[in-house]
Amino acid sequence: MTHSLLISWSHKNEIGIPIIDEQHRGIVSLINSFGFSIQNGQQTEFYLNTIFTMIDGYTKLHFATEEEFFRLAEYDEAEKHKELHTALIRQSFAIASESIRLRDPNIYLQFLKKWWVTHISNCDPLYAATVKKYLAL
Repeated sequence: MTHSLLISWSHKNEIGIPIIDEQHRGIVSLINSFGFSIQNGQQTEFYLNTIFTMIDGYTKLHFATEEEFFRLAEYDEAEKHKELHTALIRQSFAIASESIRLRDPNIYLQFLKKWWVTHISNCDPLYAATVKKYLAL
């Protein structure tokens, strides 16, 4: 049984907003669980549908949390960031559907890894200072 993680979480991934950091860790945990299952041969259609439903739901919850902070903190780039969220939801659905149709879970897994690592590292730090100032962190 393979035990390697697809994404290693570190404090460098944190943006300093506790609930956002916790949700990011949760999403990374789901992606790592998905990768672990693939490494160990659990590639059923049921599993793909289940992991997609879990990631989709948790991602939407996370985006709603971020977007509420944008509103409360009057973040200037809120609309631009929300557009990224909308695009991810659409793209994630399309890629998950393709992955299920082709019975190749790696298509969805690689998309998730690339998108989340990029988004968490490059996009989310852009709003952190504004939200942390609002929250007095």
